[in-house]
Amino acid sequence: MRLDPAELEIDEPRKRIGVIAGLGEPWTRSLLGVLESVFPIRFERADIAGPAAGLDGVLAFDEIPPGALSAAVPALVLPSRPQIIRHDTEVSLAEHRGLPRAVRGRTIREEMSVERPPFAVPEAATVLASAAGSAVWWQIGELGEIPGTLCLSAYPLSELAEEEALIEHLRSGRFMGLLPLLHFLNLVMGTEGWKPPPLRASFVIDDPNLHWPSYGYLNYKALIDHATRYGYHVGLATVPLDGWLINRRATSLLRDHPSALSLLMHGNDHVARELGRLSTDQRADEVIARALLRVASLERRTGLAVNRVMAPPHGACSEPALRAMFRLGMEAACISRPYPWRDGLAPPTPLAGWRPAEMVAGGLPVLPRYFLGLPRDDLAFRALLGQPLILYGHHGDFAGGLDPFEKATEDINGLGDVQWSPLGRIARGNYASRQIGDVLYLKMYSRRLTVEVPEGVRELRIAIQESLGGAAGHRLTYAAGTADVVFTAGSGAARLEPIASPSLLELRLDADAALHPPEVARRRVRPWPLLRRLAVEGRDRIQPLLARS
Repeated sequence: MRLDPAELEIDEPRKRIGVIAGLGEPWTRSLLGVLESVFPIRFERADIAGPAAGLDGVLAFDEIPPGALSAAVPALVLPSRPQIIRHDTEVSLAEHRGLPRAVRGRTIREEMSVERPPFAVPEAATVLASAAGSAVWWQIGELGEIPGTLCLSAYPLSELAEEEALIEHLRSGRFMGLLPLLHFLNLVMGTEGWKPPPLRASFVIDDPNLHWPSYGYLNYKALIDHATRYGYHVGLATVPLDGWLINRRATSLLRDHPSALSLLMHGNDHVARELGRLSTDQRADEVIARALLRVASLERRTGLAVNRVMAPPHGACSEPALRAMFRLGMEAACISRPYPWRDGLAPPTPLAGWRPAEMVAGGLPVLPRYFLGLPRDDLAFRALLGQPLILYGHHGDFAGGLDPFEKATEDINGLGDVQWSPLGRIARGNYASRQIGDVLYLKMYSRRLTVEVPEGVRELRIAIQESLGGAAGHRLTYAAGTADVVFTAGSGAARLEPIASPSLLELRLDADAALHPPEVARRRVRPWPLLRRLAVEGRDRIQPLLARS
């Protein structure tokens, strides 16, 4: 499986981590090689555990290196092979200030239970995690308080199989083989590591429109009051075809409460798998252009803004459809799988589903979303990775009232300081940054960004993931003009200088062959989609009435 090293091509400084034993294992090399594309680090074989060799950290197997606590660098010790005693346990993570808030104090299921490691744990160690009443993860010291910080785990390093994604080792049921290593790498990086996007969240409800101040079980006024009370945001994924009818009261409610409700796009006609069946670029261009023209008409007549983010009906979306969205200027798609046209196939890269968004079909970001009714343990790991937390559902999920919103909001707010906002704003803040001297390094996970440039920055170096299917955006537009994006070895890089700071900088990745909706869309008069939508909407609107009878 090809590793897409998009983040490696901007000449960023890297920390050196010495590996004492274990590096010769093929699975170890595979996993550590993938992590080198996530963190600005290099793993190399070492024989000593100190800075004398110029190391910034030490990873050791089976025994604590001599002088680990006096080496003035963080160290992590792991067993090389597991001692499995039974499956399925619960790991309780400590309320330790060194742990990320997203996982701190949580109890999460783990498929593997292990015995105590082959090394003796010092009595001074603080317990970071326990399973079945026994400690399984420890730490001695805080970074900066003693010469070295020593971490120990009873869990061996995860084995990354061929054609397996790294995200499979950071989920409920399977995380203790990777989480201690991620924690250690963040200790090594300290303040020089990548700063992920802030914790962002939103709800998305598929299908509602502006035909009436309610849709099915959702009353917009009640929803606004509830969202305002509990501090969350809901995006209504509306079908562009439904823009033929506008209710003034519904329009006023959305216009007057943008912090609570917003609109995004939900297909075009909403016929069965309509975006998944677009197999040619020409047909995809026509359909997406038609949807954009309908949305533009709705905006002119209502004064509302519709986020140029697509939530495909039924989650079905072809690569040509996503490519059309990119060339026609849309900001993002929001789908539960990073590559919806590859269902059933192996992930194309070990980092599939790991990043805050996946760039596809030329340069369009796919924002991940999760069903409202699923267990939420995995959201802690998504928050850890800087992914937006977008939960979706349908009006029928609220037949018993709006309590599901309240409970989900409580769960998400418990993960950290959350910014609730529309999906367009989430997409525009989807970047990671790292400042070294007067250089700001940037990982771009969206085609359009609003970047906060800190004081003292004079140069911006940008890494852009080459989208699956090849890059079609080779120009980066910003206030002072444009910059070329050079793609080599599977990644794109651009440099902007001089940069004014502090400032807000708007960046936009442009398509080489951009399209404009009026030039592409064909006016097709087909009664069937409208009749189908009226039937579906009628069914949705009558359900609450039938439930009361």
